Amino acid sequence: MRSPSRVKAGQKQQISNFISYQAPVGGWNAYSALADMKPTEAVTLDNWYPQPGYCEIRGGSASHATGMTGNGKTLAVYNGISGSSKMFCATASGVYDVSSAGAVGASVAARTSGKHQTLMFGDGTNNYLIMCNGADKPLYYDGATWTAVDNLTSPALTGITTTSLIAPIMHKGRLMFIEKSSLSFWYLAAGAAGGALTEFPLDGVAQKGGYLMAAESWTVDSGSGADDRMVFITSEGEVIVYQGTNPSAAATWALVGVYAIGEPLGRNCILKYGAELIFLTKQGAYPLSTVWQSSGLDFSKAATRKIQAAFNDSARLYGNIYGWKALLYPAKSAIIVNIPFAEDGTHHQYVMNTINNSWCRFIGWDAEDFALFNDDLYYVGGTSIIKAWTGTSDQGGNINAYGKTAFNYFGSRGQLKTWKMFRPNLSVNGTIDFLIGLDVDFDDNSIIGAASAVSTGTATWDVSTWDGALWGGGMQIVKNWATPSAWPGYCASGKIKVSTNVREVRWNSMDYIFEIGNGL
Repeated sequence: MRSPSRVKAGQKQQISNFISYQAPVGGWNAYSALADMKPTEAVTLDNWYPQPGYCEIRGGSASHATGMTGNGKTLAVYNGISGSSKMFCATASGVYDVSSAGAVGASVAARTSGKHQTLMFGDGTNNYLIMCNGADKPLYYDGATWTAVDNLTSPALTGITTTSLIAPIMHKGRLMFIEKSSLSFWYLAAGAAGGALTEFPLDGVAQKGGYLMAAESWTVDSGSGADDRMVFITSEGEVIVYQGTNPSAAATWALVGVYAIGEPLGRNCILKYGAELIFLTKQGAYPLSTVWQSSGLDFSKAATRKIQAAFNDSARLYGNIYGWKALLYPAKSAIIVNIPFAEDGTHHQYVMNTINNSWCRFIGWDAEDFALFNDDLYYVGGTSIIKAWTGTSDQGGNINAYGKTAFNYFGSRGQLKTWKMFRPNLSVNGTIDFLIGLDVDFDDNSIIGAASAVSTGTATWDVSTWDGALWGGGMQIVKNWATPSAWPGYCASGKIKVSTNVREVRWNSMDYIFEIGNGL
């Protein structure tokens, strides 16, 4: 008969430690050193949207409108005086009404390029949706009629060949246009939708040359008043700021300053967010107020600071590809930055929760452009319009969510540890299968296997299904321990993989049980 084991004199008995950390609600960190991240941050956070109290799998997507001729490039929304709204999509062959679900009808206007800049402008009589692409005549839509505007139409634009107008802008009730491949903008009389255009060249102000990319009105005092400024950005990354209302009069139009902010990422490079303007540049996304208040570009002030390395890599590799755009989606308190890897191909989105300024990455939405229509989010991909952030599947397919937490020393950097047990704490509205893993000392190993939300089973490390209970429709807690392979180290990162087309999943926390060794 085997005698009971005894601890020898002087030998320390191992004591298990239990520590629980919140899910990575601090979001994706692609800036800090791996050894210096906060426990509530993530090395990777794909399709997990970080809310203040938990991370949730992003909403899905559903087919909305189909059948356009050519791939869609621009979504544009018309908001009428009566409160009615319509959504349109431009391709290289025409503009299509995509307001209603189902097959689209015939093109409502002919085009030779689908890449447009758009603006809503009212002249007191009509509300116009104005669309310019620098190749075709500007389109005006008044809620009933489309007009390809030139010097003979009503309304008319005179003084310039209208096919060279590439972007409409508005400042203090005055309609302006950017001329393609030029440092000039052209402006109309205040409140007018048509008439004689007057040129205002910025060649003598821009110090680096190039051409105008985009412009936006900037309200410094959070209202509409004397502090309103007009902001232009050139292709070389110079921001030119004017103050005033009438470019034809020196008394009411004055240069405020010229600032270097970095080369812009496309013509849709400016996001108006409250009283702030955020510029998408190859150096990051910067609020204009931070440039205004600083003698130089302060990288610590970038809105994208937490994901700076990933953002800069994407800008360097894909900065010249069409499709960059930042959009505010109020329903989810989200700023969405569209990242085009290939035109008409793969796109990712870098997404920030505006409540806690935490970032994540969305994959699976190959969007050429986004728009808000009746408060819902839509994107165009190929010849189809997709309703986004809706339901629990991507057009019936799985949403694949993967998260990897920050590496954690668990309060003892210099001591070796052995992790005994590990579990995530999830809230789920039904049966769920998922995979987990643990990386030690900055390893980066993939979780192998398929994780779905349709079957049940027992927990086996890295390859198994999880939790066999069946529940009702409410959110239920899932927390099952698993035993990792015995692999010692000084720090560890927990990771989780879920693929689902039927479940809502919230990631609440991560729990660890480990033993501390006797030295280095």
